[in-house]
Amino acid sequence: AATEAARRADTLVLNAGLALNTADTEPRRTADGFELTVGTNHLGHFLLFRLLEKTLGDGARVVVTASPVHDPTSGGGKVGSPASLGDLAGLQTPTFDMIDGGPFDADKAYKDSKLANLLFAAEAARRLAPRGATVNSFSPGLIPTPSGFFRYQNPFFAAAFSAVASLASVSETPQFGGSCLAFVAADASLDGVTGQWFDTEPPGKHQLLCHLPSPEARDLDKQRRLWALSDSLVGLA
Repeated sequence: AATEAARRADTLVLNAGLALNTADTEPRRTADGFELTVGTNHLGHFLLFRLLEKTLGDGARVVVTASPVHDPTSGGGKVGSPASLGDLAGLQTPTFDMIDGGPFDADKAYKDSKLANLLFAAEAARRLAPRGATVNSFSPGLIPTPSGFFRYQNPFFAAAFSAVASLASVSETPQFGGSCLAFVAADASLDGVTGQWFDTEPPGKHQLLCHLPSPEARDLDKQRRLWALSDSLVGLA
């Protein structure tokens, strides 16, 4: 019994992420051959969750860091290529370039990975509900630090964007983003709350509110199919 208790996880935060240079025309790959953005932002999280899933019992929390750009109607989602996973055709093979099977698009790959985060979180919330564990997603807001989130972008563009976002009062600070994560991971007001999406819209207002994710993120069939295909890609099917 003591060994079993020692193996229980109270909180699992799936917060790793990257956004490659939007000018990239060829995909980078993980050691397993996955496109790097989706491999890091979705499949890496998915595998870690699946490996630890049995340790998540009553009262445990899973927190998934996502982004409003998963929604094509959001401010950032409207800029550049919109997120859409299509029929998930790309995930039929581990050497996919894009989830929807289309040609590589670095900007869309990031947005798609954030949509995959929301789909995964919704399915995980349903699967963990019988055990009393919860799964919620959140966005820390736009934090365009050149050495952080924007580290793969052109350095001159990253510095200029960060300055403009700050002047326009649409960005958040790393400290605020961290406090949002801590709130979703540990605040008592969220005991028993699951399957929710917390976002900082409107941007730059230093507030975290519960919103509905995009219609595609709420597609039950797509949530289940993404789970099954992800299981297969990481070798668990």
